[in-house]
Amino acid sequence: MAEEKPISKPVLQRPPGYRDPAAAAPGVPRPPPRRQPLPASFRHPGKPLPRHRRPRRSCCCRICCWASAVALVAAALFAVATALAYLWFQPHLPSFHLAYLNATQLRVAARPDGTFLDVATHVGILATNPNGRLVLEYGDGEARMAVADDDGDVGVGTAAIAGFEQGRRNRTVVRFAAAVKGVAVDEVAGARIRAGFRSKEVRFLVEVRTRLGVRVGGTNTGKVPIRVGCGPVSLKQGVSGGTLPKCRFYFLRWINLR
Repeated sequence: MAEEKPISKPVLQRPPGYRDPAAAAPGVPRPPPRRQPLPASFRHPGKPLPRHRRPRRSCCCRICCWASAVALVAAALFAVATALAYLWFQPHLPSFHLAYLNATQLRVAARPDGTFLDVATHVGILATNPNGRLVLEYGDGEARMAVADDDGDVGVGTAAIAGFEQGRRNRTVVRFAAAVKGVAVDEVAGARIRAGFRSKEVRFLVEVRTRLGVRVGGTNTGKVPIRVGCGPVSLKQGVSGGTLPKCRFYFLRWINLR
């Protein structure tokens, strides 16, 4: 008899994703080692390395901060020095009064071609320096005379004034004379001026323009333009000898200080 062969059982295939519970847990795979980047000289042979530039903005901010600090310190020092100088010198503005005003000639001539005015005046202005530590220096100036009229002022001459130095707590009278001939005026205005001269009621305007500086010891400051205006003052007031009319003092020729 022939031998009988044993029948083999078919092997079952494991389904996808099957995990044997008796098998050991597989280890977590390690990540591949990270490659270190090569230096720029290796990557680009022959190419110079880039230079790292410092931001300019930070430098500008630093410079601005230092400049602001220096400016603040300088302003504070200047303010302190100015306050100390003011307390030490105690500066005061000069004052001006009309010492006298006299018209030595005033003639109104009526001609066929119009009415003309001839005037000659002598004026004295009293300048007072009330400062005990400051010397005032006046530059060369010019004086202008005018007759005040209802229809408008009439210029009656100019005069040059020489500069001078005024000491501490000093009073100085500045004298000058002005004359003019043949100034054309309206016939009615000429009649008013003639009547005012006879009654000493004619009024004059005096204006002096010059430059004023200060000297402290051997140091001189720069001179600034000033303007002194007196009047209108009548001849009766100018020669009365009573209270001297006060004049107006303009700093920089237009800022009224007194």
